[in-house]
Amino acid sequence: MALRVVRLVIPSGAAAVKAVNITQKAGVHTSSVRSLRYGWWAYALGERTTPRFQQYSKIITLDGNLASGKGALAQKLADKLGMLYMPEPDTYYMDKMTGEKEPLPVDFNGMCSLEKFYTDPKAADGNSYRLQLWMYTMRLLQYADAIEHLLTTGQGVVLERSPFSDMVFLEAMFKEKYIRKECVQHYNEIKGISICEFLPPHLVIYVDLAAEEVQKKLKQSGKSYLQNVPLTYLKGIEES
Repeated sequence: MALRVVRLVIPSGAAAVKAVNITQKAGVHTSSVRSLRYGWWAYALGERTTPRFQQYSKIITLDGNLASGKGALAQKLADKLGMLYMPEPDTYYMDKMTGEKEPLPVDFNGMCSLEKFYTDPKAADGNSYRLQLWMYTMRLLQYADAIEHLLTTGQGVVLERSPFSDMVFLEAMFKEKYIRKECVQHYNEIKGISICEFLPPHLVIYVDLAAEEVQKKLKQSGKSYLQNVPLTYLKGIEES
C-alpha cells in the first residue's frame, strides 16, 4: 500500500470554509472513486478506514501462464466471496479508467502493440521492451486502484496478475533474446523505485497449466497473432 507524506495545513476563519470546497481539477491518475478524498476535515473527525474492513477485505491475485484459465477462476472466486473482480489490464487500461470515449493514439499510449509483439517479437524498433515496461505501469496503476477500492469501500479485490509477478514476462523475453540486458537493468531500476511503495497481495493463487497445454489453447483461441507463440517462450514464463 502506498505510503505518502503529506504536509497538513489547517486554515482558520473564513479561509477554512473556502478550503472545504476546494477540489483537485486534474491529476496524474484518476479513477471511479477518486472523489472520495481525505481532506483536513476527515483528518480532524478521525480515521474511518479500519471499521470498513471485514473477513474478505483482502487483495488476492491469480497468476499463471497465458490462457491458463485465470480469468474464469478469478471471476468465480470474486463472486463466491463477494469481492470485486478486476480483469487483467491491457495497454488501454488508463483510457478505460479515465472514461475516454476513444483510446489515445499509440504515440501517446505507450507506443507499443501486443499484436506486434507476438508477430514480430524481435522488432528492431524496440516494441517488445516498450510493451513490457508499459504493461508494468498499467499493472501498477491497477494495483493502486485495487488498494484504493479496498480502503474506501472495505470490499476485497481479486486481480489477474500484479506488478509483483510482471517480471516473468521480462525474464522469458530475455531468455528468447527479444530484449537486451540493458532493458532488464532499466526495468529493474524502475521497478525498484516503484514497487517498494506497495505491500504485496494478501494471497497469490498460481494456476498451474503445462506450457504444451497453453500452446494448444492459444492455437484454439482464433486470434491470428497467438497462433505461433513459441513453446520455449511459454516455458520461460512457466519456469519464471
